[in-house]
Amino acid sequence: MASKYSSIAVLLLTIVGIVFISGCVQQGGETTQNQEMQQTKTEINLEDNGLKVKISPTEGKKISGIVTVTLESIPSEATKILVSLAPQGFNGDPYSNPNVIIQWVDNPSNGQEILLDTTKVENGVYGIGVSATYEGAPESSPWMALVQTQVIVEN
Repeated sequence: MASKYSSIAVLLLTIVGIVFISGCVQQGGETTQNQEMQQTKTEINLEDNGLKVKISPTEGKKISGIVTVTLESIPSEATKILVSLAPQGFNGDPYSNPNVIIQWVDNPSNGQEILLDTTKVENGVYGIGVSATYEGAPESSPWMALVQTQVIVEN
């Protein structure tokens, strides 16, 4: 029973951390500000420690409707992926908040796609996070790779 609560606590801390620092992490593969002004991006590419993720379709940092998170590559040791979409500044129980989307992927594979239906959440600023972990990972530091970005949901 205590293990269940510990796992939930780790998940909550992870989601809060993703939302809190979503604007602070360098996002690999993104263009410079001048290039963004010339051409609106249709995807966001993120990378960390063997985890490469593509989020599409996007319009710059805006997303709407069904958004696809593609696992371009995953660390070879990863046995689980957590994909989350949470409003900026969120803290609380992610499983009881209708504006939080959480998807666990067991035994993920390169090229796998995870769909996020943004029509189920309110418009606003959100953090998208994708984390890789493995069976038996320590609860104090379960993530081997983490990518995140901030987006605007505009349906």
